[in-house]
Amino acid sequence: MNKKRILSNIVIILLTAALLASVGFNVYYTFRGYESYLQDTDEIYIMESGILSNNLEFVQGENLKFEYDFENGEYPTLIEKYKINETAGNGSEFERAMNLMNEYAPRLQHLSNYDNHIEMSAISLLDYSLDNYNHGINCRSKAQILNEMCLALGIYSRKVWIMPYSEYDSDCHVVNEVWDNNLNKWVMLDITNNQYWIDENGTPLSILEIREKGAMQKFCTPVCPCDDTSNPEALKEKYIGEFLYIMKNMVYTVYIDKYSVGEGEILYYLIPVNFNTEKEYMVSKQACESSPF
Repeated sequence: MNKKRILSNIVIILLTAALLASVGFNVYYTFRGYESYLQDTDEIYIMESGILSNNLEFVQGENLKFEYDFENGEYPTLIEKYKINETAGNGSEFERAMNLMNEYAPRLQHLSNYDNHIEMSAISLLDYSLDNYNHGINCRSKAQILNEMCLALGIYSRKVWIMPYSEYDSDCHVVNEVWDNNLNKWVMLDITNNQYWIDENGTPLSILEIREKGAMQKFCTPVCPCDDTSNPEALKEKYIGEFLYIMKNMVYTVYIDKYSVGEGEILYYLIPVNFNTEKEYMVSKQACESSPF
């Protein structure tokens, strides 16, 4: 009996030691990293920026004038029901849109495999998902909510798909851009991550500005509305995961012909000249950068 007990104790000790060794191994490599470039964020960024650098030039598509609907009949209900005018407050277009993003981003649970079964309108999506963490929605739906809120308050806003290079990569992202009169340009807002992007001087950036800086390896970083931006380098390190994810999805962009309640019927693509595609509707870079007026 004693021998069996001793043998059993030895087995338990060996199994415990193996378990502790495994845990220690994983903890070590979590903090130290494997001897592989795949664990090195600098190497990942070099790969991503190289892809963007090789695709800087775009196909000369249509000089389209996107449409923005400020008169939809659902807007008064959206404003009254969710008090978005009070949430947006005063300030520039970007500041008001950022206030809306900062309020609603934490209250919308993310679900990447959400099947888009709810009508694509802010009121329907909010009724389904706001403060209900059993009803997650994806980035496309969150961007629709923010877009309609901005339009309801008279802010030029558009929902934009940002897309990866690889045809095998089915994961993309959807963000917003708002036109800010003070900055005289578009500014990107990412309601899924509750972030916007800045350069080294703290200036908010558009999608195409972020893309170009990534291609040229010039400084930019995502930041959250409540962040102290006096040390942007530290913020880039803090948000390196989000940084690399967005850069991965900056190869080409997709726009809608008209922004209103719901989604317009025609998608327009801003495509690099080196990109192999047969899209029916192409838009020019100039159309995506120009004033909406």
